[in-house]
Amino acid sequence: MKAKRIVIKIGTNVLHRSNGKLDYKLITELAGQITLIRGKGHEVLVVSSGAVGAGRELFSVDESKNTLTSHQILASVGQARLIQIYADAFREHKITVAQILLTRGDFGLRKSYLNIRNTLENLLKYKIVPIVNENDVVATEELDLNFGDNDLLAVYLATLIGADQLFFLTLAPGLLKEETTAEGMRSIVVEKVHELTDEILKHCLPVTSAGGKGGMESKVRSAGMAMSFGIDTYIIDGKSPEGVCDIIEGRARGTHFEAHGRKIRSYQKWLAAGALNKGTLFIDAGAEQALLKNKKSLLAKGVTRVEGQFEIKDLVEICNLEGVRLGVGRADCTAKELRYQIKEHKLTEKGGKGILSKPVIHRNHLFLE
Repeated sequence: MKAKRIVIKIGTNVLHRSNGKLDYKLITELAGQITLIRGKGHEVLVVSSGAVGAGRELFSVDESKNTLTSHQILASVGQARLIQIYADAFREHKITVAQILLTRGDFGLRKSYLNIRNTLENLLKYKIVPIVNENDVVATEELDLNFGDNDLLAVYLATLIGADQLFFLTLAPGLLKEETTAEGMRSIVVEKVHELTDEILKHCLPVTSAGGKGGMESKVRSAGMAMSFGIDTYIIDGKSPEGVCDIIEGRARGTHFEAHGRKIRSYQKWLAAGALNKGTLFIDAGAEQALLKNKKSLLAKGVTRVEGQFEIKDLVEICNLEGVRLGVGRADCTAKELRYQIKEHKLTEKGGKGILSKPVIHRNHLFLE
């Protein structure tokens, strides 16, 4: 069997029992399963939520008055406890773990992005299991820098290290859909997803699980992004962690989001999944055609609306007139300059020449989904 790089993302509620306490037995089982996987020659990186819940076991704080402050206090206290539990569980198998705390902002600069990658590469080289979590003390919901219960963080890291497989461990057996039978309605697992469509998204329950910040839609959208980057992604029952081994050995479990087989360069990986976007550009049908079909740069004359504040070399999202995300790119002008260009274009009704024909995003700095 070919050695693989595997990212396992463990959700908040998977790590807790119904009474809200940490599920120590499950963490022990996870360590055992990861040991088995590593024993077959595979490399494993763990993305783990659960710091706030771990903090509640050690410290009592009134969470009703200032939820942000309470959240940060519990995360600070709980992260130390959580990594200690992981370290103890893996020590039984003579495996060393490393703690890494990240925010989306850490991925925004290419230099820091490469530093993260180099650190992870070296940890894997020395057979250390990286255990990564969001740095909740820095990444606040007020700043809109959170990862959504680490779902996006798992995709960013899987893309960064060139993972072959990504596993989302949840309380559900997979993505469920309702089916009509002679006995009535029943829920069945969607076994395979080839493309992320509106129909697939309709199967997601519109609620966030208790204690977590993600929910099924967050995981499905993240899985869809990962499979478009060439990563086979699975949503499985986290309370049965042996499911990861089953899938690696070829047995079907949960929902499989099949990789498109697309290989992208390191710089494109950063553009695609590692960047903190500072704004959004909405483009017309002509510009969409030029980007997707003709492989051209994005020109100012094709931009209909600008959202956010960004400077030259900042990363921005690109959407069509319906708001569908087409990709991301590095801006060659500021948001202020682009708004001025669009305003002048509308006033003079001139287009295609002068400053409007200069690239807003050059083709070399584009990643289209």
